[in-house]
Order: sequence, then C-alpha cells, then structure tokens
Amino acid sequence: MEKKKKKSENLKNKEEVELLKRIQRGDREAEEKFLKMNQGLVVSIAKKYAFTPDILEDLISEGNIGLLEAIKKFDPKKHTKFSTYAYFWIKRYVMRAIAKESFKVPEKFQKLKTKYRNLVEKLKIEKNRHPDDSEMAELLGLDKQTFLKYKPYFEATRVIPALHNDQNGEHDLFEFTNFEKGKKQWDQILMDQDILTRIFQRLKEKNKRIAVDTWLKVLKLHYGIENGNQKSYKEIAQKLGITRQRVHQIIKTCLKHLHEETKEMKNEGII
Repeated sequence: MEKKKKKSENLKNKEEVELLKRIQRGDREAEEKFLKMNQGLVVSIAKKYAFTPDILEDLISEGNIGLLEAIKKFDPKKHTKFSTYAYFWIKRYVMRAIAKESFKVPEKFQKLKTKYRNLVEKLKIEKNRHPDDSEMAELLGLDKQTFLKYKPYFEATRVIPALHNDQNGEHDLFEFTNFEKGKKQWDQILMDQDILTRIFQRLKEKNKRIAVDTWLKVLKLHYGIENGNQKSYKEIAQKLGITRQRVHQIIKTCLKHLHEETKEMKNEGII
C-alpha cells in the first residue's frame, strides 16, 4: 500500500515538473491544467482564513494570484515539492487581502483588532509569553468560537513581511512596519504554527532522516507555541523521557536548520 502511494506521488511530481517546463515555455494550456490540479490547495487555505462566508470568493481569487506567483518562481532543482512551495505564496496573498481590508469588516471587529495587538504586546512585556486563545477571547469579550473565526483578521497585519519591492524600489505596502527586523521577525516564525510546520515539511523533503515530529514537539513546548506556557529543558526532558542534554541539542539543531531554511526561503521570496 505504501509503495503504491509513493509511486503515485512520484508520478504526480514528474507530471508537475513537465507541466512547469511547458508553462515556462509559454504554454497556456499547461498553465490552465496546472491551476486546476492545485485548486484544492488554494480553496483549503482560503477556507481556513475566511472569517465570514462572503469573503471566501475574494480570498480564493487572491490565493490564485499567489499560486501563479509560485508557478513563476518555482525551481524543481531545489528538491522541494511544489505544493509545499506554493503553500507559502498562496497564504501570503490570502493574508495580504485580509490585511488590505478590501472587504467590509464589522466596525466592532476593526476596533478589536487594535485592542488585540495592544494586548499581545502588553502580555509579551509583562509575562514574557503569548496569550492562549481562551485568554484572548476573554480579554476581548468574545466567546472562543467567535474569536477563532476572526483571529486571522486580528493577526493579518502582524504576520506579513514585505512580499517584494515595487518597481520604484519602495517596499510593498504590506510590510509589517511596527515589527523590528531580526529578532521580532524571528519570533513571528516561531509563533506561527502554520509556517513552522511548513518549514519542517520542507526540511523533511530534503532529508528523510530528520525527526520532524520530535523536533516540533520540543520547540512548541520550549517556546509555549500552542498555549503560551513555556517549558524548561528539565520539564521537556521529563515529559518526553529524554535527557536535558538531548533537549538542548534538539533546540540548538532546530534553530540552526530554521535559520538556514528561512534564509533560503527569504531569498526565494516566500517569506
């Protein structure tokens, strides 16, 4: 069963590479076919971030622009699956549309977005951690379900670095201006589970021996990525049944790989 699945994936990858070559030669028919093949990915990402049903169509349209950008820039020689590469571009354009607020958002939630950002920064300074979803919902006076629905909107302007420079050399409008370069941008990546998981997926595609699940588990515990509760090396070691030295080694190795991978992805224009 596993062999059949692998064979099917290999055939799909070969077909993708062939179609991409044809697209790069200007074959419109190949482009249409490729867009249809990857439409499911665009829709799934758009659905994830559509906080109201009426914006779904707009987000799918933006996601398709991101998909076209990915098609244009993808290099099969990088040994990364196209879907992994395209995911970042699609998400980037979807989030850009949310940040741009090109559709109507109730005034109440526009005000709550500012409050949300202020609360996040305040809690980071006072408690040195990110608040969890239940805590934020309570602080904003929302039930958790409503908070989770609008969370992509609240977060949109916090997590979007510049996509590219425009023709005049000016930065893209959606560069996140109130985050410092360097450490805070790095914090963004660590706190965005979606991006973090995708980075590790890229790493695994390049090196099958990487223990992605363990690495992610250790990072999430140490940095409090899921619930804001940061764990010490000792606590992680006890929880996972490994030594403190092993925890330290995993975190050190993780950060080294993350740094290299994000640098490469930055050069590719994904993040």
